[in-house]
Amino acid sequence: MTTYGGRFGLRSGRATLVLARARAHRPLITAALVTVLLTTTVLAALAAYSTALGDAALRHSLAQRRNAGDAALVVKAEVAADRRRAADTAVRDGARRTFDGLPVTVRTLVRSGPYALPATSRAGTARPGDKPDLTHFAALDSTQVRLSEGRLPRAGTPNVEVAIPETAARRLRLAPGARLTVTDRLDGPPVRILVTGVYRPTEPASPYWLLDDLGGRGVQTSSFTTYGPLLTAPSVVTGGRVSEGPSAWLASADFARLTADRIDALRTSARTGPAALLKLPTGDGSEGGTTASTALPEVLDRVERSLLVSRSTLLVVALQLALLAACALLLVARLLAAERTGETRLLRARGASRTALAGLAAREALLLAGP
Repeated sequence: MTTYGGRFGLRSGRATLVLARARAHRPLITAALVTVLLTTTVLAALAAYSTALGDAALRHSLAQRRNAGDAALVVKAEVAADRRRAADTAVRDGARRTFDGLPVTVRTLVRSGPYALPATSRAGTARPGDKPDLTHFAALDSTQVRLSEGRLPRAGTPNVEVAIPETAARRLRLAPGARLTVTDRLDGPPVRILVTGVYRPTEPASPYWLLDDLGGRGVQTSSFTTYGPLLTAPSVVTGGRVSEGPSAWLASADFARLTADRIDALRTSARTGPAALLKLPTGDGSEGGTTASTALPEVLDRVERSLLVSRSTLLVVALQLALLAACALLLVARLLAAERTGETRLLRARGASRTALAGLAAREALLLAGP
């Protein structure tokens, strides 16, 4: 048992007494201190790991192919030729607002109105009264298509040069070099076309094909059959050689720097942003016929639920660690109390009150908790 001298009532004496008592029981004090430091360090590491894991899981989920289409913004509108530039600017600004200021990549698809294919090109035997097969021209993103035959169409030729989808080429028995005339279903002049190539989508599952009414499949059959789109030079679609049709935009955000703490703000922006794009002017002062949609809020809901499960698992681990640390500290406290029973009796005999002893214990606890 260790005894101490000095005036117990002085502040400096109390500090000296605390340090002396700590030195007298260095192994137990060190054990308690190491327990506190290790527990604090591991809990801080778990918190940092949970944050980093949540951010990485969020980015990975949004980058997955199955979520890429849902996380994109698709806008379609009937826009007059002289308003396409203004509409494009409005869509890009609206996309940045929809994705809460994240970097955005916008791809466009401008197409013509519907055209009827000649009856001689029909895949089956035509009967009187049958509805004609339809097609349309489109200026597709060159990075989204791959030629399997022939070459890409050029602008400025007497006949409108086109490339046709593989599926449509097989059904219609068309190949590079074929010539035919398509009829404008909107009472415009017929268009003489020359097939220069056959193409297929580079990646059929790419979100880009959400802009195509046929989904990149080349053929769609309902009450009538539609083939296409007929890939042609952009100046053909925008320069008046074919009838005007709807324009479409696909906006995809770069989620590489997105963090989990921005989920709520991004979800709110994704819900309010498309509504503002519905007011996109079409050129004649009207605002009808525009659609804007994204399933990003639903994707974020799914991701957030997954993050909650993973964080709950880490929380259980953290609670178990904290419980073990608390048990270890209680054990050290019991051992320390047993070691100091004699000292406490001596201090009481020398006039120390219960309040003074409690203050001494508090200072010792502060000595451990301070680091």
